[in-house]
Amino acid sequence: MTSALPFDDFRELIASLPPPDEAAAARTGAVFAEAVRRGGSLGRVEDIAVWLAAWSGRAPPAVLRPHVAVFAGNHGVVRHGISPRPVAATAEAVELCAAGGAAVNQVCIAYDLGLKVFDLALHIPTGDITQEAALDERGCAATMAFGMEATAGGTDLLCLGDIGVGNSTVAATLFAALFGGRGADWVGPGSGADGTMTGRKAKAVDAALAFHGAGLKDPLEALRRVGGREFAAIAGAILAARALEGYPAAVDFIA
Repeated sequence: MTSALPFDDFRELIASLPPPDEAAAARTGAVFAEAVRRGGSLGRVEDIAVWLAAWSGRAPPAVLRPHVAVFAGNHGVVRHGISPRPVAATAEAVELCAAGGAAVNQVCIAYDLGLKVFDLALHIPTGDITQEAALDERGCAATMAFGMEATAGGTDLLCLGDIGVGNSTVAATLFAALFGGRGADWVGPGSGADGTMTGRKAKAVDAALAFHGAGLKDPLEALRRVGGREFAAIAGAILAARALEGYPAAVDFIA
C-alpha cells in the first residue's frame, strides 16, 4: 500500500480487519451449555473460552504458541513530578528483564511462554504532552510498524505489556481522550505515588486534554498526541495479530 500520510495505511488496515468468528464462538458456547444442563459449570473460564474461540477461529479453542511482548518507552511528561521514580528506572527495568530477573521472566518460565522485550528509544523521551504532541505522525506510524514485529515467528495468543516511568499518567490521558472524563476520573496512585503526586498526575492529564483539544477526537491522532512509543507499538502489535491468517487472540497487561 502507498499513501500520502503515514496513518493512511493503518486506517486501510483497520477498515479491512476480519471480524470475530461467531460460528466458532457459538460451537464452544454450546459445549458449555450442554455441560450446564448436566449440572456442571466452569464459570468465568467459559466466557474466556468462548472469547478465545471467537478470536482464534478454533472450536474448541487451544493455545499452542503463546507469546509475551513487552514494550518500553520514556515520557517527557515526567518532568512535572508525576512519578516517584527517575526516568532511568525504565532502562533498569529493561535490563532486569534481559538478565532474566524480572517477575515477567519467572511467569514466562513457569508457564513455558515465549518472551520478547522491546527497547523503544529510551534515550529520547516523547514530547511533554501538556505542551506538545508526544510524537509526530511519521514517528508514531513507524513505532506502530515496529510493534507489528511482535507477531514475527507466529503465535496464537499474544500477551502485551509495557514498561515506562510515567506510563500510568499517559495511559490515563489516553483513556480520558477516548472515553471522556477528567484526570481525576482515570489516574491512580501508580507505583508508590502519594496523594500529592496523584494530584499532579490528574493536573497533567487535564492540561494535556486542554492543550490538544479537538485533535483528540480521532483515535490515531490521540495515540500520537498524548500516547507514547510503547502504546503505539502495542497498537501495532494488536493490528498485526488481527490481520494474521487465523488472527491470534491478543490480550493486554501491564508489566
